[in-house]
Amino acid sequence: MNKQAANIPYKNLTLIACSTQYEPSQVPQVTAILAQHGYQVSCQYLQQNISDFGYVDTDQARAHNLIQALLDPTIEVLWFYRGGGGALNLLPYLHRYKQQLLAIPAKVIVGFSDVTAIHGFLNNELGWRSIHGVNANNHLEMGATNLQPLPDITALMTRGVVYDNVLPLNALAQQAASISGTLIGGNHTLVAATFGTHYQADFEDKILILEDIGVTFRQLDRYLQQLLFLKDDNLKAIIFGQYYSIDPTDQERMMYKAVLQQFAAQYDKPVYYFPFFGHGKYNQPFILGESITLQRNQDSTGLDMTEYATCIQTPFHSK
Repeated sequence: MNKQAANIPYKNLTLIACSTQYEPSQVPQVTAILAQHGYQVSCQYLQQNISDFGYVDTDQARAHNLIQALLDPTIEVLWFYRGGGGALNLLPYLHRYKQQLLAIPAKVIVGFSDVTAIHGFLNNELGWRSIHGVNANNHLEMGATNLQPLPDITALMTRGVVYDNVLPLNALAQQAASISGTLIGGNHTLVAATFGTHYQADFEDKILILEDIGVTFRQLDRYLQQLLFLKDDNLKAIIFGQYYSIDPTDQERMMYKAVLQQFAAQYDKPVYYFPFFGHGKYNQPFILGESITLQRNQDSTGLDMTEYATCIQTPFHSK
């Protein structure tokens, strides 16, 4: 345990797994990496009793473990160990504890992929902020399939994020001087699974991020048609992340981008492209449930002019 972390905000965390089974022998290496970055790490809620579907436990047991961790007053941050599948099944259990969770100080969760289902509940139902960023076990792959540095949660919460290479994909995005809204979303498959259900997010004044992996360009086209067919789509904008494989050919990258561009040309709201978050070598963090602004560089001229927009998230403010 790193005792120096005791008085630094967001350094007291627990590892937790609520989705696909993990390899227990790798956990000490993950905790050591986190400790080297100043985190005080608990594995109290990193439990596994592999189910028939290959999840870390049954739906009820996984939900109970997650709810206990969220209610634990000694924990500031829940960092999800890995993604996979199964988190969507926990939404009914989380809703049963909604009032108890609303009565406690907000926690911060970190993760992506299957963790999107948990992000959605915390952002939309509780009004909590959360970090869409790498899962804990991704740091075992540093220098191979993962080039994303370990996020500094304290820095994210106090300084926010700024990305200046977000590409407008349609005329509405190119023409917009500035667009602001609350950021929601994550993995496209998980977000789409809630469409038309009790768990679909309220899109009013929201900006949606979407990314995915293992989806063919034809399947992506079908997903995007679903977005076009949605009723009551009052989003402010969409930001697409990476959909192609970790080591894509140029042809693969261009094909996925072309599918997104075709959608953007049909969509009646600004669409942006930032393939530096998702299941790739880079997975830049975002703060879900927090305000985000996309703005065009209006001051540059000549050689200084850029086709990119800047994405800005203000520092985290606790509710």
